[in-house]
Amino acid sequence: MAAAFRVVYFPPATSHFSYTHLPVPSPPPNRRLLPSVASRPRKSNLQPFLLKENHPLRALTAIQSESAEGTTAELHEEASRTRLLVQNVPWTSTVDDLRPLFQNYGNVVDIEFSMYNKARNRGLAFVTMGSHEEAVAALQSLEGTEFGGRVLNLNWANPKKPKPPPPQPKPQPIHNLFVANLPFQARAKDLKEFFNAENSNVVSAEVIFHDNPRRSAGYGFVSFNTKAEAEAALTAFEGKEFMGRAIRISRSRRFLRQETKAAIDSDTGEVS
Repeated sequence: MAAAFRVVYFPPATSHFSYTHLPVPSPPPNRRLLPSVASRPRKSNLQPFLLKENHPLRALTAIQSESAEGTTAELHEEASRTRLLVQNVPWTSTVDDLRPLFQNYGNVVDIEFSMYNKARNRGLAFVTMGSHEEAVAALQSLEGTEFGGRVLNLNWANPKKPKPPPPQPKPQPIHNLFVANLPFQARAKDLKEFFNAENSNVVSAEVIFHDNPRRSAGYGFVSFNTKAEAEAALTAFEGKEFMGRAIRISRSRRFLRQETKAAIDSDTGEVS
């Protein structure tokens, strides 16, 4: 449809030109304005992912959130009881220097420095007070105070981790048997395998050698952890044939050689 125009009067050329004298198109009659795109209600893309109030997954999420918050609160409470982190400590300070400062606020249980070397700390110290109230008093009173020419910074420290217990030493075999009439070519490995083939639980075997020239003496020792194991082997192996020879077995009070002890510690258990 062609646009309608109105007739406008143009004054003589001598008159001042104005933009108001230009023809202005009239709006189309009875034309309804379309609503703006921005004014239309938009559906949320998250609607399919929102859970209903009674949905079981939503309840589970709420329980997990409460559990996580409770765990965080417990860890914070555990870390905020009695142990303080003291920063910006003079490098040459010692436990005896720092203890009187904190004793003004209660019982000082422990002071530990993070050391750079034997004569110098890293400027960090951990102070454990006797109670939470004493730790709070020390924290509030000493934060920002000057000590040894430095301004101390105090905060709550993580609880001190307990040291793992030392490893238990391996029980040394104390019950030995003397084994005689061994073949000259037999070695400690052969002797141990011979006894363990019948579940005798030998932990160490030793064949004695002569020097100059080095050759087998024809006897050796086998060791057990318990007396019962040694007695059972004594009964079971007496007179048995080993590499073509009938061995003789008896009880022995002989102590283990240092080489045998070292072999047991290294889990080899064999000495030739």
